[in-house]
Amino acid sequence: MPISFLTSQREHLVRSALSLAAIFLFCLSYWIHRYFGQVDLYQIAYHLNFGLDLARTSDPVFTKRFIRWCVLAPLLLFVLLAWAQSRLVPRHQRLLPPLLLAAAIAFWLWDVSAIKYVEANFGPDYFGANYVPPASVALHERQAKNLVLIYVESLETGYADRNAFGRNLLEPLTALHGTSFPAYEQAPGTGWTIAAMVATQCAVPLEKVSIFDGNTQGQMMESFLGKAVCLSDLLAQRGYRNVFMGGAASSFAGKDKFLRQHHYHEIYGKDEWLQRGASESAMNGWGLYDADLFREAKARLRELASSKQKFNLSLLTVDTHEPAGMLSAQCAQQGYAEQFDGIVSCSAAAVADFVRFAERNGYLENTNVVIVGDHLSRKNPLSPQLAQMPQRTIFNAFLAHEAPAPNRAQLLHFDLLPTIMEFIGYQVPGGRLGLGYSGFNAHRRAPPPQRLAAMERDLLNRSGKYLALWNGGE
Repeated sequence: MPISFLTSQREHLVRSALSLAAIFLFCLSYWIHRYFGQVDLYQIAYHLNFGLDLARTSDPVFTKRFIRWCVLAPLLLFVLLAWAQSRLVPRHQRLLPPLLLAAAIAFWLWDVSAIKYVEANFGPDYFGANYVPPASVALHERQAKNLVLIYVESLETGYADRNAFGRNLLEPLTALHGTSFPAYEQAPGTGWTIAAMVATQCAVPLEKVSIFDGNTQGQMMESFLGKAVCLSDLLAQRGYRNVFMGGAASSFAGKDKFLRQHHYHEIYGKDEWLQRGASESAMNGWGLYDADLFREAKARLRELASSKQKFNLSLLTVDTHEPAGMLSAQCAQQGYAEQFDGIVSCSAAAVADFVRFAERNGYLENTNVVIVGDHLSRKNPLSPQLAQMPQRTIFNAFLAHEAPAPNRAQLLHFDLLPTIMEFIGYQVPGGRLGLGYSGFNAHRRAPPPQRLAAMERDLLNRSGKYLALWNGGE
């Protein structure tokens, strides 16, 4: 076979591979934006740690849509491009694939703010300059209470805006009249569920610890922030039993690794519910519907309240997950519409019903409740209305018989650690833990007025002190 023919075939294969890679990148970007909205490289890099396990533990609808838009669509577009390319002169046929790939790569670098990702290696160490190790703070117990901590998927305060939605979608929750911070804002490294859990419980962002960070990554993920002291660690040290219950798989995005590393004694997710007899046919793509989760949580709360041990019961809902939410049969029977606003309202009602159950049974005499959205909503059917809000904030409510008054309007994820500790009866000298400032003591120094702006600029810069929380050394 002539060498010229082999060379020609090899060049053709290379051009085809370049073209297909370019088309895939464009289609992948479309898939992400269509179903998740804007994401950054930190979030993508983190989730790549979990490979195929991420597909196994997420809603199958995402996998099906990935195959549609990132496998089938690129192949179809490749065939069309090959046909169009065959009509070009040979010189243009050779130039088009590398130019197309260069354009795709340039678009991706811009779309995921890759330049900022690179610059983070050289900027000032905001984290190192501002982190207060919780282990260095001597907490003082006043009158310790049990804790119920409820993370509601993607719950924003804006859903209560009657002008935007025609009614208050959160009426059951706002009717609880909990103490709240009007400006609970989203800082860098907190914008997805596991990142929000880490930020609220450990007062640190989830950042740049990914497959791009070297050979020790696997071990670092197994000891998920092993050197950090988090909410559940502090509570376990003080005799609390930590229980986590979520609708989705606990292994999704490393939740189970984080929870086990930080002294959660019991962890329940989709796999555990199936082992306990739940029917997969009665689940949504992620796992238990919210109504079923709260039914299980009521039973566990009853058991915990009857014990002599202090406890932290942490819950994580799933019904309001993007892109369109999931309406349970129970919500449909109660008359909630299948549209996303009906799902938000039903999920809010399920949370409120759980709180009223606890109140009716006297559990709130010695138990305080914190309800927070885990992060701002990503792309869903109500995103256009939310985008018109002058300020997008995360729902939060602190429920207690004698809830203290907030000492300011703004709250960040990191503030939850010292705020919750003071809320359940512990004095935090100086009001600082991690990157957080307590929101419940009027006599403490307030956070700097431009704190969020400084975080947006420098928080995710490379920090030896931050990496030491993962691997134990700088």
